[in-house]
Amino acid sequence: MSPVLNWLGRSLADYLSKPGRGAQVATSPPGQLKAMLRPGDVLLIDGNTRVSIAIKYLTQSTWSHAALCVGDALGAPKPGEEPRILVEADIREGVRAVPFSAFAGMHTRICRPVGLSKEDLEAVIKFAVSHIGGRYDLKNVIDLA
Repeated sequence: MSPVLNWLGRSLADYLSKPGRGAQVATSPPGQLKAMLRPGDVLLIDGNTRVSIAIKYLTQSTWSHAALCVGDALGAPKPGEEPRILVEADIREGVRAVPFSAFAGMHTRICRPVGLSKEDLEAVIKFAVSHIGGRYDLKNVIDLA
């Protein structure tokens, strides 16, 4: 990507990642929701950023974001840190692991895979974990704008 398009993409990403209007209403108490999550679950999120609002409008969906629960695949957290049990692609940060608290209090829904073998589930989680640190494709941000 050219330096100008890269700058434009980053500038748009910064703008779009700021909170938009509207109140969030959690669907379940955070502790209860976290207790229900299992590795392989996809957590759908009704985001509140400007890009989330645009995604929901363009897709005509309640959900603007998704994160994959990887359970303890990343090992034990450092002392004083929460376990990072979810992998997501963030417009500014790229693919990253986050704790459940990143989405606590937001309107969410759990999608649980059915019929996946243990080996397939492990392969999906391994694939997601292997992409942590990858960059978000800013071309998508430009296309969205």
